[in-house]
Amino acid sequence: MSKNKENFKKVKAVLFDLDGTLVHTLPGLTQLVNAVRRDFDKPALPEERVGLYIGKGMVNLIHRSMTDSMNGRLDDHIFSLAVSSLRKHVEKGDYDKGTLFPGTKEALELLKNAGLKLAIVTNKPYDMSIETLNSCGIEDFFDVVVGGDSAPRPKPAKDPVEMAINLLNVSKNEALMIGDSGNDSGAAKAADVPSILVRTGWSEGVPLETIAERDDAIILADIPEVAKEILDSRKA
Repeated sequence: MSKNKENFKKVKAVLFDLDGTLVHTLPGLTQLVNAVRRDFDKPALPEERVGLYIGKGMVNLIHRSMTDSMNGRLDDHIFSLAVSSLRKHVEKGDYDKGTLFPGTKEALELLKNAGLKLAIVTNKPYDMSIETLNSCGIEDFFDVVVGGDSAPRPKPAKDPVEMAINLLNVSKNEALMIGDSGNDSGAAKAADVPSILVRTGWSEGVPLETIAERDDAIILADIPEVAKEILDSRKA
């Protein structure tokens, strides 16, 4: 952890996860999940259950939510039908796009004004990510957006983190990954980038302390605290 904090002084680019990190999207994702389940005559799931299934992208969310199991898998035919159902409901746009966690926009503004490059690195599909950013009014803060369908492999593989770093034209020791789950810190560790985990998300039911110890990550409360740590380290 101390090694990570020392690296804050070198940071030129901050990579952010989206859902559960910057934006509270659980209500909308629950609406989408239950709309798909309704198409298959399945009962609705509560938000708390859907929250456990978020993290590894929409493909895994479909498998998990349709089987109501972390490790459940649909057969190929049903999965294809479920994907079509999800696309239909996303295109209709009749779901909650999410709300920023308190202080997030102000924190992003502070980081941007300090001359830092900012990027989104999410497992959410690119088009849905852009829609969320636009809906929340924070799209202009980000120099790069890497969606779950942008890189060859999604987080926790290193591919999306390395793609963002390359697009931002910074080195690994000049980047910092911020997220809410082991998918974020795992991808950062695989890419040899330091990471911070915030307590605003879901982490697939795994305690953040367990994840942080595994991935040598720091735990902070939220994005305003992250911004304060980064900016204070640059003054030291």
